[in-house]
Amino acid sequence: MLRFIVVHPVAFTEEQLAPLAKEQLPEGVAWHATYIDVDGKKTFCHWHAPTVEALREVFVKYEVPYETIHTVRLFDPLVGRIEPAPEVKVLQPA
Repeated sequence: MLRFIVVHPVAFTEEQLAPLAKEQLPEGVAWHATYIDVDGKKTFCHWHAPTVEALREVFVKYEVPYETIHTVRLFDPLVGRIEPAPEVKVLQPA
C-alpha cells in the first residue's frame, strides 16, 4: 500500500469534512488524518491507497479539489528509520 500526502487549495471546515468522513471509500483506500494550516489557506491529508489513480478517483467522485498528491515514506522517530520504499508493480502490455 502506498502512503500519500495530499495538498488541498482550501482550508476545509469541520462541517465540510464530517460528511466526507462517513462516505464509503473503495477497497484499499484509507483516509488517516487531516491538517488545516493556521493561516486558513490550505489543507493537508494523509492517505493510503493502492495507486495515485485510486485516490484521484475519490476526489473526483466527491468533488474535492486538490493541488498536488505526493507519494511519501514515513520516518518513525521511535525506531529511527524511514519505512522501506513500497514495491511498485509496473504493468506490461499483453
